[in-house]
Amino acid sequence: MCDVRQSDDLYSVAQKVRNWIRAEYARAQSIERREELLGMRFELSRHLEGQAGTFQELRLLKSLHRTEYHCLLVSEASTLSGMVNDCVLRKIMEREVRAGRMKLDDELYLRVKAKLDVLCLVKPIPPHEVKEALARGAEERPSSKYLPRISIA
Repeated sequence: MCDVRQSDDLYSVAQKVRNWIRAEYARAQSIERREELLGMRFELSRHLEGQAGTFQELRLLKSLHRTEYHCLLVSEASTLSGMVNDCVLRKIMEREVRAGRMKLDDELYLRVKAKLDVLCLVKPIPPHEVKEALARGAEERPSSKYLPRISIA
């Protein structure tokens, strides 16, 4: 086990490395570069977690790692206006699961998947089908397979 001074130095160096990874991740133009940076981030986290002196310290480090990891992934799916593109985020989550960096029970993965699965079930009805249905009358349904089987009166 290292002494307190070495531990403080280790954490300050680790913070500088995390900041560098975050900046490089924001500048990265390819998925391969981002995956390389995520790999570096995971190795750094594993090293720091191995240096934890107490269970509480380990838990805090794991929580910090998970939060920063999620922030990196969400930033990758963010648009210039600051909005998050849900479809892009879903693809990123699936990439991370395939790469083994994210588990299927990860909270962010479950939230993204649940939200998008609901959105995929509710397809918008094209405006021309709604107009056609109103022209035919309330009892006759439009041909869209996405409309519910109820009267549109």
